[in-house]
Amino acid sequence: MTLKTHTVTKKNPKHSQEWSWEETPELLKALEKLDESSKLAASLKEGTKKILKTPNAAPSKRKT
Repeated sequence: MTLKTHTVTKKNPKHSQEWSWEETPELLKALEKLDESSKLAASLKEGTKKILKTPNAAPSKRKT
């Protein structure tokens, strides 16, 4: 297990923050799953931008 830290520096040093966490095998697996699902969601979002044209459909009223 590794202890990771992240420091957020602000203009006023009193408001700076330090975050720390332990990287466990469970955390790493969860991060991999999150990355996979994020990629899937992004690919689905890109797919919705395409307007599918069907030969029998009425013309679209929205502009592309």
